[in-house]
Amino acid sequence: MHRESLIVVSLLFVTSRSAFAQSRVQQCEATLRSRGADAGSTELCLGVLAANGTRGPQDQGAAFQHYQRAAELGNAEAQALLGVIYEKGWANISRDIGRAVIWYQKAAQQGYAGAELNLGLLYEKGDGVPKDAARAKSLIEAASRQGLAPAQRKLAELQHGTRIAPGNDLWQEGQTRYLAGDHAGAAQVILKAAQAGNGDAQNQIGYMYEAGDGVTKSNEEAARWYQAGANQGHPRCQFALGSLYEAGRGLKENWDAAAQWYQKSAAQEDEYGMFSLGRAYQFGIGVPLDLTTAITWYDRATSKGHGQAAFFAKYLRDNHGQDGSSRTPEEQAILGPLIQRMVFTAPPLGHTFHSSAERIAYIRAVAQNESLRKAQMFWNMSKSDYDACRRANRDNCHDPGPPPHN
Repeated sequence: MHRESLIVVSLLFVTSRSAFAQSRVQQCEATLRSRGADAGSTELCLGVLAANGTRGPQDQGAAFQHYQRAAELGNAEAQALLGVIYEKGWANISRDIGRAVIWYQKAAQQGYAGAELNLGLLYEKGDGVPKDAARAKSLIEAASRQGLAPAQRKLAELQHGTRIAPGNDLWQEGQTRYLAGDHAGAAQVILKAAQAGNGDAQNQIGYMYEAGDGVTKSNEEAARWYQAGANQGHPRCQFALGSLYEAGRGLKENWDAAAQWYQKSAAQEDEYGMFSLGRAYQFGIGVPLDLTTAITWYDRATSKGHGQAAFFAKYLRDNHGQDGSSRTPEEQAILGPLIQRMVFTAPPLGHTFHSSAERIAYIRAVAQNESLRKAQMFWNMSKSDYDACRRANRDNCHDPGPPPHN
């Protein structure tokens, strides 16, 4: 079953700083550079680049032809994309709900979650297909089982009467434009959805400002929209806001606030929020440094499919944070040659760091102390050799000089 969807979200690859996943355009550039891409994926990506104007002027007509060929080659994403194009109308393509249904059905038959959701919505409304609540729910449940968040929210709406998010139509239109490669046009529509209070749109426009994707890069604007989404409980916005507080980008650095937002995100079982909370406990970012708790959160993030979390959980179990390989590059530069098996640098368990400056100051003190310990160890060895030499009345004894001191 395909976990991909027509829903564009900020799928963040977490490092010690906030980072964001490749945009669809970047993914397609990588696909076209690779030699293993199949014909359908190649055609789809050529369409995305044509629509975005990556390799020349924007050409929506050429993009559509590539999408058409990819869909005919059996590419499920292209089939779903054609469904959206025909459902909404795009460029010079008029709305044709009959064709939209056909392409959604083809993609849904391959288990493409976005097509299952969109086809389910058509059955719910009776748009292009007979109105059929049972069929609608079945398709939406299928998409929800694949972890597609909008499908899960829609299923909750059907089961519990949850209201549709504000600005939903604008958000759907913005996604269509984004996936078609028109990131600048998508940004304008997604911004309107965000202004209407749509949490997914607030997350996406925040990402676009953070990445400079379709808009002028602005960490301040990214922070503003992440804050708006976080305030209304959007878990991915909460994570992203925490990452900006941690890095001090667009906001004044505040590790306590970062940890608080990671906790809110993790409490809603967002995989990136859980991973970042694990990091916070590993390094003492706004919470007391606790490797056992860090492992717990890494394990929970792993259970949700986070790619890096399992590695860090295993590392901490095997190594217990004793050597320097878990240090950030800046910390490694400070510790330098001290990162050797000869002198272990245990993590400061229970210590809470409130800023990067505070942690770096601690690391500098550790480096100074460890350097002194290492110098003292070598001096002791030299002094022992010297004393033994003197007791043997040899005339080639090397005086180690005074002991090291701060």
